[in-house]
Amino acid sequence: MRFGIGLTLLTSLCASGTAWAQAALDDAGKPIPTTDPNAAPPTAPAPAPDKPEYGADLRLRGVFAPQGIVELFVERAAGGVGEAGFGIDLVRRRGNVELQLGFEYEHVQPTEGVYIQKGKTPGTDTVDYIVSPAQAGSTFGWFTIEFTFLNHARLGTDYVWLRYGGGAGLGIITGDIKRIDTACAAGATVQNPEPGCIPQGTTHNGQQGQGTITPDNAGDPEPGKYDTPPVFPVVNAILGVQIRPTKKAVVNIEGGLRFPLFFFGISAGYFF
Repeated sequence: MRFGIGLTLLTSLCASGTAWAQAALDDAGKPIPTTDPNAAPPTAPAPAPDKPEYGADLRLRGVFAPQGIVELFVERAAGGVGEAGFGIDLVRRRGNVELQLGFEYEHVQPTEGVYIQKGKTPGTDTVDYIVSPAQAGSTFGWFTIEFTFLNHARLGTDYVWLRYGGGAGLGIITGDIKRIDTACAAGATVQNPEPGCIPQGTTHNGQQGQGTITPDNAGDPEPGKYDTPPVFPVVNAILGVQIRPTKKAVVNIEGGLRFPLFFFGISAGYFF
């Protein structure tokens, strides 16, 4: 008798366990949903932010200012400015944005020759004859420190990116620009100042000078130097392409403005 009661209890427990393991059914025999059908779908986890990378690059640039640009500041210039510069950048990259701390040095020596200031007339006023670095005893230039922000946009492939941005900094002046104050000979004009405005004893472009050395202030040595500020503001704007042969290596080909000069150059860098 006790064996029959135990068997009955065991059978009831097994049947109950089976029922609990099955999904609940409606009157038509279909499973009853256990979640709210109107509930919002689960949201995907937010993507991890880009981790910053740090690197450095070396750059080589040609800086220039055409004669027409120089003549925005003077009535007549002997030519433009064109020199080579080199520098290094310390770079922080996060996503498509780079922040650069750049250091660069370049010569920005004006072309030797006659320069006439705004509002001055040969024959009436003295003009400036800017001498060569050899005669001046130094070459004019600057050492710059700049912060630059650059953004990048992919050009159809992960290997080539459009590169654009700008920044600002300071230029520390090195060397001097020296000139000889000259009273031009008769017949010299703004359009044709040579040889009348070339100082006597100087040969320029194969012409012997006919002008008279006349210091603006009596007793000043000639050639005298310009009073240039020791520090000059630098504003830059950059446009170019960045080539990424690997995820860590980059080659930048770019041009733009480093006011008051233009530049074109190339740099190569690596992110660690």
